[in-house]
Amino acid sequence: MSERAHVVEDGVAPAPDSPVSRPSWLLGAVGFALGLGLGVLVVSPGPDATGETPVPTTAALAESPDTTLGDSGQDPGVAGAVPGFPDAVVVIARTPSSALDHVLWPLEGEPRIRSMNGGDDVVLDAGSQFIAMSDRVPGLDGALLSMGRFNSIQPVASGVASYAWHDSEGARLAYTQLDGDVSRLLTVKADLNPVPVVDLSSSSAALVGWGDWGWAIQQTPDEIVLLTPDGAFKDSEAGVAVATHESGWVFAMEGEEAKLVSAGGGVRRIQSPLSVGTVRGAVFSPDGSKLAITGSGGVALFVIATQEVTELMGFATPSVSWSSDSRFVLAAAPVGVAVIDLEGEVVGYSILAAHTAVAVGVVPLRSS
Repeated sequence: MSERAHVVEDGVAPAPDSPVSRPSWLLGAVGFALGLGLGVLVVSPGPDATGETPVPTTAALAESPDTTLGDSGQDPGVAGAVPGFPDAVVVIARTPSSALDHVLWPLEGEPRIRSMNGGDDVVLDAGSQFIAMSDRVPGLDGALLSMGRFNSIQPVASGVASYAWHDSEGARLAYTQLDGDVSRLLTVKADLNPVPVVDLSSSSAALVGWGDWGWAIQQTPDEIVLLTPDGAFKDSEAGVAVATHESGWVFAMEGEEAKLVSAGGGVRRIQSPLSVGTVRGAVFSPDGSKLAITGSGGVALFVIATQEVTELMGFATPSVSWSSDSRFVLAAAPVGVAVIDLEGEVVGYSILAAHTAVAVGVVPLRSS
């Protein structure tokens, strides 16, 4: 299940530092089990060595949602359901009527569920406090972009082709807006006053990610353009950009080959199968040491320092996130949310199974 990658480096930029990873055989066993049934591993029945009662399997939860941690009347909070979890959990869930619910599950206590405006392509900001979403307007090119907190989401702009949150600072959104034959790049904060950055030369140019290091733009279907923080051209690279990190690293695909592109110069090529089918997305861990890569065939863990790829989950997901300590991977599952502990002996949990998650995130304790 775990396979060593071969890396060829171009340039001199170092990769982010990484702690020692868990043994590959342990994560491989987890990935195998996660691929069974609905794809979420939960420990076998009975208390574990710490006295915690493990969560039932997802199949059982699908039949009896009231037994799910996070959906019962006696909730221990996230800390009681997932030992060692450091953050509050935020889930944006689709309701049976196609509306959305905002679910906040603190470290202690019951989940707080509140209705909110509906929309598509829902994305949480770096702190999971602000939400961006889009709506298609008949007869207009692009989409109507809205943003805000769950209880005060407001329109930002129409004719929007792409958007992304700042990769480390909350409440800072950037987007591309169609304007004739060009695509205009703008930013907006909580005050909803847009600030132009630069006009891109192609109407098909799409924003992939940005941060204090600059911008990653998908200029054409097979060309990535990197810009400086003020929007000036810096470099170009073949491939499709997938994710960025605040350190300036960009995860990208060039055909079937994955690579890490540094905004500071340099490329690391990963010549190893990612075990997820067609790559659809990725999220760097907060410390920059790992990637959770999503695809048509599931979710895989890529550890940068060891160059190991390990299958984690056997289902496609619309959203994946990390705990603030880079220890846990969270993913919207067919039922509820799957949480994988990459360090502890109990490595898989299913939580909030009464909700159909479309976006997941965490709020660190210091800001919850």
